[in-house]
Amino acid sequence: MSSTIDRPPSARRSGTTLPPIGLWWPMLEGPLRQEILENLDAPLRMVVVRRILELCEADAQGPRAPVRLDENERAYIAGWVHAVDWN
Repeated sequence: MSSTIDRPPSARRSGTTLPPIGLWWPMLEGPLRQEILENLDAPLRMVVVRRILELCEADAQGPRAPVRLDENERAYIAGWVHAVDWN
């Protein structure tokens, strides 16, 4: 059994792909993390996406289309929140 969901052939991000969430989520500042946690289905603000790309030292420009977390990223965050609640 796999713990990830395969992405559909047509990417939902219009060519903009965030780096792996395991790299940037632990480094993301608390206020930006809280903003994402408030609504996991909402599009990420440009400033949040740029900060994620900056944290991962990605050379990509900011996205031209809205970026949303996919199912795998939301599952990662749910697991992270669960682990933090145990502390």
